[in-house]
Amino acid sequence: MDIILYNPLSRNGKSKETVLDLQKYLLNLGNQVQIHNIFEIVSVKDFLTAVSKEDRIIIVGGDGTLHHLVNSIRDIDVNQPIYVLKAGTGNDFIRSLKSKEHLIEITPYIKDLPKVTFSGKESLFLNGTGMGVDAMVCHYVNTSTKKKTAVNYFKTALKCFLTFKPRKAVITIDGVEKTYNKVWFALAANSCYMGGGMKFSPKSKREDDILEMMIIHRIPRILLFLIFPTIYLGWHVMFKRYVKIIPCKEVKVSYESNTFLQMDGESVADINYMEIKR
Repeated sequence: MDIILYNPLSRNGKSKETVLDLQKYLLNLGNQVQIHNIFEIVSVKDFLTAVSKEDRIIIVGGDGTLHHLVNSIRDIDVNQPIYVLKAGTGNDFIRSLKSKEHLIEITPYIKDLPKVTFSGKESLFLNGTGMGVDAMVCHYVNTSTKKKTAVNYFKTALKCFLTFKPRKAVITIDGVEKTYNKVWFALAANSCYMGGGMKFSPKSKREDDILEMMIIHRIPRILLFLIFPTIYLGWHVMFKRYVKIIPCKEVKVSYESNTFLQMDGESVADINYMEIKR
């Protein structure tokens, strides 16, 4: 049996249409199909524990849906193969796999994930986590009543870049502590893609056991505006005076005042400290 778990908010509320098309496709193959709203399942962990090993789980959603899934099942060994069908506004996880398959099996990629700890909470992440203006953009996009379109994202990003105040941060990378002034980003990457196709860390590989810590600091606001579009191509790494990328396993970041934090695009406000481990 194919069991479809979908996020009703994906694709600006249009994911149900995708689910019905997928159901029709699977039924035509002769498969039995069940459909569940992932947010109506009281315990995803208990749900998957009760599912037969012969069943196939298909996730319909983007990065936010997958982030919710991996944190819901982090304490169990999943016996069923898990597949994903692209359907969200953010699909950096799928993009990083570079697969042309209609349904992509992701079971091997959702094990042994890095984690971030903040305010007494702990969260796994698939693509990346960070504090600063990137997280501010995520927060305002997530809390906006407007649809998550490229135009609205750009408008929000522009507003955040105009109003964000870079600040001092003490960052400890694999035991080496250093103070950075006027920090815009402090971001740990588990994959090269984040933010809807941006190559924040071009050399990051999901398959290895290393994170890449990216720090953008001391850059004038006007120059940041000019450099920011180059992140889509990964060219920002050429500006070594302002952009630092450091391979690492453990990181501690302490900002001098509260800012925003994001994990796979999911955001939290009023945070000034995080610990990351791979």
